[in-house]
Amino acid sequence: MYKPELSLQNEVVSSCRKSLAKGAERRKSIKTKSDWQLWQKEIKYVIKSSFPDVMFERPKELNTKIVSKHEFDDFRIENVLFESLQGWQVNGSVYLPKNNGVYPGIVCPTGHSNKLGESYQKPAQVFARNGYIAISFDPPGCAGEISHLNDHFTNGLIGYLTGFWSQTHFVIDAIRCIDYLLTRHDVDQNAGITVTGVSGGGVTSFFTALLDERVAFTAPVCCLNEHEFLHLTGLYTSCPEQFGLGYIASGIDYVDYISAIAPTPCLVMGGKNDEVFDYKSTIRIFEDVKKIYEISGHPKNCGLFIDENSGHAYTVDMANEAVKWMNKFIKKNDLQAILTTDKQILTIDGEKLLCHPNSQSNMFTINREEAIKLTEKRSTTKTDLVAIAENILNVSKDIKPIKINQKSNPRHVWHALFEEIEIQPNDNVCLSGIMLSHVEDKSPHPGLLWIDEDRKWSAFWHDGFLCQALRIYEPDCLSNQPRILSLDVSGLGSLSPEPTAYDLAGWNDIERILTYLSLANSKPIMGLRVRDALCGLDYLNSRPDIDKNRLMVGGRGIGGIVALHVALLNSNIKRVICMDMLSHYGAMTEKFPFSWRQSIIIPEILKYYDLPEIIANLKDTNVFIVNPMDAQKVIISKEVADKIYSNSKAIVKCNVNGGDAVKEAIYSNW
Repeated sequence: MYKPELSLQNEVVSSCRKSLAKGAERRKSIKTKSDWQLWQKEIKYVIKSSFPDVMFERPKELNTKIVSKHEFDDFRIENVLFESLQGWQVNGSVYLPKNNGVYPGIVCPTGHSNKLGESYQKPAQVFARNGYIAISFDPPGCAGEISHLNDHFTNGLIGYLTGFWSQTHFVIDAIRCIDYLLTRHDVDQNAGITVTGVSGGGVTSFFTALLDERVAFTAPVCCLNEHEFLHLTGLYTSCPEQFGLGYIASGIDYVDYISAIAPTPCLVMGGKNDEVFDYKSTIRIFEDVKKIYEISGHPKNCGLFIDENSGHAYTVDMANEAVKWMNKFIKKNDLQAILTTDKQILTIDGEKLLCHPNSQSNMFTINREEAIKLTEKRSTTKTDLVAIAENILNVSKDIKPIKINQKSNPRHVWHALFEEIEIQPNDNVCLSGIMLSHVEDKSPHPGLLWIDEDRKWSAFWHDGFLCQALRIYEPDCLSNQPRILSLDVSGLGSLSPEPTAYDLAGWNDIERILTYLSLANSKPIMGLRVRDALCGLDYLNSRPDIDKNRLMVGGRGIGGIVALHVALLNSNIKRVICMDMLSHYGAMTEKFPFSWRQSIIIPEILKYYDLPEIIANLKDTNVFIVNPMDAQKVIISKEVADKIYSNSKAIVKCNVNGGDAVKEAIYSNW
């Protein structure tokens, strides 16, 4: 039985499964070393392409500052600040052996917590006791010192618009830690760097190993699972760092991240009682990884350690195991690890690990500045825009519905003919629409396709403004009186996704995880909405009572953005009406917090165009912008709006009665 509230999740999940199945088939087809090398090159290219170029530029200056030093019985700590991006400071706590000397360096990315926790103090102390220099640091936005305007769920989400997605900040900090370690005279410049962390820090570890050739050993801890079990079956909302643009579309699963690290030595670790990442999944992944390492010619370069007594944590026993591997692959000797017990670990007072970084540069400011730079760079014609929009939305302007159903018999309501219509863009999606026209007059009239962020009924309910435009109580039908199709599209109205059990937790949100999955699969939800609207337009245009020369498309809220893209992709549209719409995607980088649904994201749109550029290029289309809004859904002033749309001929009205303005636009002269 078809359930509209499950339509979006079923489509997104099904599409992801197909992509991941192709990826698994591709990986399993690797039989020779040359097969592996070609596959690895492709995987690394996809991953690297998702990050901005600045990630791979070596900084001339780190602007390092020593904050404090502390001595303990078996190790020392130096707290330092240095920059990963201009103005963005990393708060490093460097754990050093007790005695001066030259030692190999280790980067210890913190999970989605802060470096004061046991899972970060314990391994760093073990490493220092064993003759390594380890740097621990806070991730952005996770309760540590780098939290201000660095929430990865929200500030990080906006990075999808600019290309500075949230994982950029996690990984670039780790890479800059490598840069920093290699500036120290007491770090062995030739041994290679180890990267090891737990949970989100484990994810940062294997990304860093994939992207920086200076990494000679990595040990990701409690961070591996299959997309199927973690995200597709239960729709658990993981952090956006795990959803790079196009990763799932390229068939990349967690096993591929680790496999692509080969032949770099890698120790995969997990806890048998891990409540987040099932250790059985970790074992399954390792078995597949081992096959790739064997094909690469280095079967002994990968290993697995499951701590029988651990949950979701980086334990002392795990750190001891990592030391054994580092002694072999980094120090290249058979020295026994100086095994540490929990009793030997000090709980360091948090004050002794603080660095007090400057918070003026953060995800919010970086995305805001990047949006400004991208605006200055952009220059596109309408032809370019059509091709680009089709590409980033993953939609064809020539899409047609596979089936149209009349859900019930047409009904007369005063002088309106009311029809319930179902439109199928594909076998698995059924769009619900209402079609209203005049009872007696069957001659061709202007046709309006309406997409409402709320629901298809909202603009009609209780003599709503579209109901007034239909003049349902008047027996005569004006020559310019519209026939209107109002359509619920993917994720809106009756197709809004139903919460899952995981949504009981505050960080979980069904629309959030579906947005992440759709972006990783290169099929953004906004693209599905544009596809649906194009199918609705095709139906409207096929009706004999519609004047093909007087086609309109309009929408409210997110529906207005959909309407603009439909007008861009279909040259038959003569009029577009956008009510209560986001003024421009750049606005999402200008204020925080934002109030729009997370599924509003169009991947990297600001690299190529913004909504005002669409409007400026619709030279043969009359565009009406009614009450454009900022990121917080506050109507902007006419003065601000005129600047935003200065390159277009759009009729812009701000702080007016929206319904009256829409009716006026519908009935304006053709």
